[in-house]
Amino acid sequence: MTRRQFVVIAMWVLTVLILFFGFDTKSPTQEADSKSRILTGTQLDVQPMIMTAKESLAVADLAEVERMEALADGGDSTQQITALKELSGKWYRLTEYYIAGHYAEQVAEKEMTGQAWSIAGTTFMAGLSSSGEMLKEACTQKAIQALENAISLEPENVEYRVNLSLAYTENPPPNEPMKGIQMLLSLNEKHPENVMVLTTLARLAIKTGQFDRAQTRLETALEIDPNHASATCLLATVLEQTGDGTRAQELRNKCELLTLKE
Repeated sequence: MTRRQFVVIAMWVLTVLILFFGFDTKSPTQEADSKSRILTGTQLDVQPMIMTAKESLAVADLAEVERMEALADGGDSTQQITALKELSGKWYRLTEYYIAGHYAEQVAEKEMTGQAWSIAGTTFMAGLSSSGEMLKEACTQKAIQALENAISLEPENVEYRVNLSLAYTENPPPNEPMKGIQMLLSLNEKHPENVMVLTTLARLAIKTGQFDRAQTRLETALEIDPNHASATCLLATVLEQTGDGTRAQELRNKCELLTLKE
């Protein structure tokens, strides 16, 4: 091989390497779709998480968890379900939401009811405030899956659909940032007198400073159910922000009474 041929081949190899490693050939849409696919498949191995979490437990908490685990593994069907529910509740109180959701999911797999799947979904949703991105994404996907299971079993249950929309609102898909809001608006069109939908939309409006819109929805909710605690408390908050102090105080007093009754 001549020196000139060697130089030509070397330049060709260098060009290929630059093109391959030096440039991002994906469009923004492709990047978003790729990220979405990655996040959709986000899974965490819960067993190492449980082992790690146990290392930081107080002696009494660890003994309680291990007692529940023994019942979940070795008891009869009823004992197993009871122990799994207790494990979920225990880990939830310890703010280990992914682990709590894991046990709630096991309950749902045994009971196969809409309510059990909804509980699993909302348990995972508690982890959406997690500071760790991977944990947050894993909780999101698990919550969505569980709530979709609940909806498939009870398609007319609006509460399950509201919670599903909130999962998308709290952690929207990269290529559909408004998906959760659109789902809620669609529910509002279909169920204009559903107080849960109205209060959820109002709560989101408050977060973005849209107090007039929040007030309109809450006034509508209280026309439908004058003693709805959440709507009463939220409207008191809105009126405090908009300067209607007298009515805000009346509603705040009523809010405290209604909350005590719950």
